[in-house]
Amino acid sequence: MRGRRRLLANGVTRGRAAAGLHRPSTRSQPVSAGIILTQAAQSELLAQQVSAPTARDGSKDPAAAQGAPLTTPWLSIRRQARPIAVAAATCLAVLLTIEIAFFRSGFFATHVAISNPQTPLAKLALAERQRDTRVLYVGDSTMMTSVLPTVVSATCECGPGFNGGFSAANPWLTRAMTERLLGVMHPRLVVISVSPWTVDAHARFQDSDLDLARQLMSPAEMAALGASVDIEDRVDAALGSLWSGYGQRLLLKEWFSALAPGQRYDESLLGYWVAPGSANSYSRVVAATGRLFADVGEADPSAAGATVVTSLVEDLRARGIRTVFMLPPLHPAAYELAGPYLQAADVAIRDIATREAVPIVDCRSVVDATDFRDATHILPEAVDRYSRCVGEELRALASD
Repeated sequence: MRGRRRLLANGVTRGRAAAGLHRPSTRSQPVSAGIILTQAAQSELLAQQVSAPTARDGSKDPAAAQGAPLTTPWLSIRRQARPIAVAAATCLAVLLTIEIAFFRSGFFATHVAISNPQTPLAKLALAERQRDTRVLYVGDSTMMTSVLPTVVSATCECGPGFNGGFSAANPWLTRAMTERLLGVMHPRLVVISVSPWTVDAHARFQDSDLDLARQLMSPAEMAALGASVDIEDRVDAALGSLWSGYGQRLLLKEWFSALAPGQRYDESLLGYWVAPGSANSYSRVVAATGRLFADVGEADPSAAGATVVTSLVEDLRARGIRTVFMLPPLHPAAYELAGPYLQAADVAIRDIATREAVPIVDCRSVVDATDFRDATHILPEAVDRYSRCVGEELRALASD
């Protein structure tokens, strides 16, 4: 009996133990949940540590690891707003000081050195130092390279002169240059070089003239001539009027170029200038002449360019300034290639002079083919002779 009871007790115990393997334990549930939460916390902490910035010594930034906001450039600028404002105000004060003391005061214009006086701005800068001019010469490069004011003045005894001619000038640009020069000087006489292209019926102000026109005219004035003026031109002009350093950047380049040894223009030449070099061969002169007269139309005293010159004469007369037309010298090859047009142009120019009661200076006969460097410019060796002739004719006109 006792042995049977032990066997039954052992069976019951084993049965209960076996049953316990298939019944969920209420004590095991909190343990499992704790394990799951611990694993999630560890994963989150690991992610923060991975994303946190690393210092130079390899340690993680604790502020970033705890989820603190990272510093942005705008926050740094905001923190440094006061030093930045002080620096900006200092720069602005320096720029204003330079603008007023260096540019607006006229110091720059009266002291800037020039290396090449072919451009309108360069001629205007030179004119600032020649305010006592009594005879002003205007026109294109044929005027600039053929009239030496000192020789003319010594011959005509008509007072100091200044050569305001510049390369690639046309009637529209010549008028604009004359108006700008009259704001600087007060001459008694203006000698206008009237080339055969002035009376060309086909000639118009073109967009190709804008590079030079920007140095003399406002965007509104260029647009009035029919030029294509875009927003960039208007913004550029407005910025140049507000900031002289930008508006006179071409003169600043000239100034730096003139600092090189031997590059500074001799201002005693009073605007006269000719490029160094020797005469071209006759074949090259003929080729260049052919290109110059390839697109000319009829010579007409009422052409657009002639009208501009006529209006300039009338404006000068209203100011009490006398005017004289000068017929520029041309290589004899020009008369061989474009003789009929040149003859008609000569008649048209003289017709304008008669109508406006303007005398003409004609010294073309004092130079020949050997005196020319190319189709339209005489050599320096012939300049004295040509300038003396101009002075003699001006003296004769003054005595009439």
